[in-house]
Amino acid sequence: MRNPDNKLVDPAAVSPSTPATAPGRPDGRNAGPAADVTGLQTRTGAPIRTGSLQREWSRAFVLVLVALLVGVVATVIGVRVVTDQIQHAAVQHRLESEAVAEIRADLDDHEQAGLQLLAEVPIDTSAFLQQQKDISAQFDAAAGILPDTYGMRATLREARTAWQDGLSAHGLWDSQVAGLHGNRVTETPAFAASGARSRALLANIRRASLDALDDGVAYGVELQQMVSIGRTGLFAVAVGGVFFFRRRMTKYLMRPVEGLYRGVLKLQSGDYSHRINVVRNDELGQLAEAFNSMAATVHDNHLELTFRATHDPLTGLANRVVLTERLASVFIDDGAVAGPADRPDRRPAGSRPTGSGPSDRREGLVIIDVDDFKDVNDSLGHNGGDVLLVQLAQRLRGCVREHDLVARLGGDEFAIVVMNDGGTATDDVAGRIQDALRDPFSIDDVRLKVTVSMGAAQRSAETADPAELMRQADFAMYMAKHNGKGRYQLFDARGYDKMTYRAALRADLATAVQAGQLRLDYQPVVELRTGEIAGVEALVRWEHPTLGRLGPTEFIPLAEETGDIGPIGCWVLDTASRHVAAWRRSSGTAGDLWVSVNLSTVQLSSDRNLAALERILADPASQADKVILEVTESALATSSDGGVAALNRLKSFGVRIAIDDFGTGFSSLSTLAVLPADILKIDRSFLSGVPGDAPAAAMLEGILEVARKLNLGVIAEGIEDTGQLDLLRSLGCDMGQGFLLAGPSPSPVLGALLASVSHLLPPAGSDAPADGA
Repeated sequence: MRNPDNKLVDPAAVSPSTPATAPGRPDGRNAGPAADVTGLQTRTGAPIRTGSLQREWSRAFVLVLVALLVGVVATVIGVRVVTDQIQHAAVQHRLESEAVAEIRADLDDHEQAGLQLLAEVPIDTSAFLQQQKDISAQFDAAAGILPDTYGMRATLREARTAWQDGLSAHGLWDSQVAGLHGNRVTETPAFAASGARSRALLANIRRASLDALDDGVAYGVELQQMVSIGRTGLFAVAVGGVFFFRRRMTKYLMRPVEGLYRGVLKLQSGDYSHRINVVRNDELGQLAEAFNSMAATVHDNHLELTFRATHDPLTGLANRVVLTERLASVFIDDGAVAGPADRPDRRPAGSRPTGSGPSDRREGLVIIDVDDFKDVNDSLGHNGGDVLLVQLAQRLRGCVREHDLVARLGGDEFAIVVMNDGGTATDDVAGRIQDALRDPFSIDDVRLKVTVSMGAAQRSAETADPAELMRQADFAMYMAKHNGKGRYQLFDARGYDKMTYRAALRADLATAVQAGQLRLDYQPVVELRTGEIAGVEALVRWEHPTLGRLGPTEFIPLAEETGDIGPIGCWVLDTASRHVAAWRRSSGTAGDLWVSVNLSTVQLSSDRNLAALERILADPASQADKVILEVTESALATSSDGGVAALNRLKSFGVRIAIDDFGTGFSSLSTLAVLPADILKIDRSFLSGVPGDAPAAAMLEGILEVARKLNLGVIAEGIEDTGQLDLLRSLGCDMGQGFLLAGPSPSPVLGALLASVSHLLPPAGSDAPADGA
């Protein structure tokens, strides 16, 4: 019923309102601010770049790098110079101090030795002379250490001269020592004064060394200040460069990037007409130009894609998306008009809504499906089917009002939203469509008569949402097609509820056996002549978790449709045979008690289901010889071979076969003769009028006579009063069941009954009460 859309049409041809071009540019794109930018053009038409962010910022970064390197080098060199200066001054001072201190210490020792010589104290004169040589060497070494600055070297020479003069004046210098004789203690004060003068000169050298150290440290401080000033200058230059380049970055980089970002946000929000100002013809300017060109292309494509996304490409009608949005807007507008106080679930009882609420506005939805459209595709091809759909769309447009919406849902299915329907507009639209389809369609040289099935639903206060309205209209269309096609059907809530009820049962039925929701009731079958309980019939029940207890008529036909009858039938046969086998083993229960189980025609026609039944019957615990399988007469009549093959397969296990509801089907007596049947169950309809209905009694008598001729047992169903029981006994009926004898009971109740009584009736012709009566 569905035709794939294999043809496209030009959106401009199906949408006259869409402009071919947009004002502002020859190609239809909105130019925007970027259209004002002019400049040199290359041969390809692209503007020549007059500026370059790469060159500018490369130079800026080179300058920054050079400034950084200069600052680092200046800092390293300055710190190194200052450090070296201070370190040199300290080392020089240390050397000078050590040299002066060593000379002074040796002078003191030599002076003590000279005083001893003057006092004629015997000492080693050779050691005394060697000490003079050592002191002279120390003076020479100190002269190489002390600088000329601050007069230190001159002072050192003066101190040496004073030392030598003092020794010479008292005969203690070099070769004079050999000629020294006598006690010359009186010269010791003068000799000590000359030594003091030498030591004073050495002290002056130490003070001059300290002054030199102070000057060196001061020079280091000056160098440090010069380095700090240089660093400050470089920092000032760097700050100035930062502010300069920041200004240029803000103007030529950040603002254009922000403009691009805003443009992207505008584009993401759907504003495809936004354009970016081009600040300068550099890389960002070219990017802005490219963005503006892309935005213009996106704008054009958006217009085209929007049309394609909201319209059917074959017919030019609105598509399912537009239909859904229109229905959603109807519900939204209704809620906005009514307001929370006017909603049906919040209004006081008996009050009327204010404004135009759901009770005043009943928009309608019509779903249309072409009948037998597959035949059109098969006979005329898909191209012919497409031509038919286009012509049908044109006719549908002519059948609606200006504010109604015609949409194609897909394939051969269309929909019409009838706005502000007061209850008759939907019917009027459907009538006009039927009138428009009276004339045949012309497809090439073929004239084709087409009918459609239409289903309609009208929004009411109880309609929850657009999806529910769609389901209602679709269900109405399905019912129109199911009832003969070529017709219009309004939504029927009762039929819809029945359909949803069956759908819910269908979903739950698949798990009923596994969930343990099935139950069995048993109804006794009585020997009418003796009144004894001959057997029981197993009747399945469904304990639904929400719907409660369901009888077989409510779910067995559905199980036959879904295929779940196989597992259900197997469960019933297995459970019932085991229950009755357990009862037979109980004391007080007849050892030949049998159980009858109903079979479905689906079980008989399926090899898989038959195999499952055979596995159960092959189990010794089932005791197949005490099992009767009931098959309806109508089910046997619909089977190709009357079900003979399937029944023979089951009968080979020792079971007996009963024909249920006999007399209501269409099987002939010749067919009955070849069936592997053992028992006939007379339908309850034959007992409803007896004993007062003579024709019914005659038919009942005829059925019993045929059964006797064919050597078949007979069970009469529906015995509900004593008159029916007496008639059956008088006609010689073998067995019977009904509410007069006993109704269906759960297995515990029936087990207790079987254990307590063996007769439900007194024997025929006896006035004695039944057991337990």
